[in-house]
Amino acid sequence: MEYWNYRILARKVSNEVLYEIYEVHYDENDIPVACTENPVSPLSVGDADPIKSLKWVLNAMKLATEKPILDYHNFPGEYLPYSRKKKLEAIKKYLK
Repeated sequence: MEYWNYRILARKVSNEVLYEIYEVHYDENDIPVACTENPVSPLSVGDADPIKSLKWVLNAMKLATEKPILDYHNFPGEYLPYSRKKKLEAIKKYLK
């Protein structure tokens, strides 16, 4: 099942590294496949209760701080070895 969440990506700009929140999309194997081009900000759109909506978004963004930081410049390339390893492990379990 495909899904998305918020993640922190590190992006080098000039001589600084910026840590920003992006929307990251995953494939059915839980492998990140895409992210927003630019960082996102809390936003409530089209909700009957905008404060409740903003609280949900802020909580989802807070969860990003508990996950490993991703490399913006190598995204999603840093996951390719992990993806291959996961597939090999699944094949080995099947062959047992």
